[in-house]
Amino acid sequence: MTDAVITDTGMRGFLKWARREYPAPIYQKIAQGIQQRIPRAFSGYMLGGWRTTARRTGMADATTATVDTAEAANSTPGAQSWADMISQIIGTATAGYLDIRQQQQQQQVINTQLQQMQNGGAPRPISLSSSGITFGSAAAGMTAGGLLVVGVLGFLGLKALGVIK
Repeated sequence: MTDAVITDTGMRGFLKWARREYPAPIYQKIAQGIQQRIPRAFSGYMLGGWRTTARRTGMADATTATVDTAEAANSTPGAQSWADMISQIIGTATAGYLDIRQQQQQQQVINTQLQQMQNGGAPRPISLSSSGITFGSAAAGMTAGGLLVVGVLGFLGLKALGVIK
């Protein structure tokens, strides 16, 4: 299956690429982090033109003005400081799902896409999955510490129920 080429540029193009490449829960963490830490990337959002576009594209109905973060983002070039923050946000959002090799590979892809964003270009047609990056379930991404906590809680629960003496 060939994904459509994303022609939007800057932060808007980057976020549309991220929306396509990451599972929805991870994308939402990334989008929320970018909204909170880089509000200037959405300065055009406040001008109101996004509302008409959102309704026309089905991203919002007549009663709500909600719009996906990618649709609200500016299409102008981004700053180096934005790229650094985005890299941190993505690293945090995906750390529990990827092994070290996949994290390194993801970082290479992200660096390429962030460079495009900084230059005001559209994202390159790079797929995370074709780069060897896959996202397991939250349980598959659980750390050893998380597994230990779950195990201890399970043990204590069984002991409290009298199953284990």
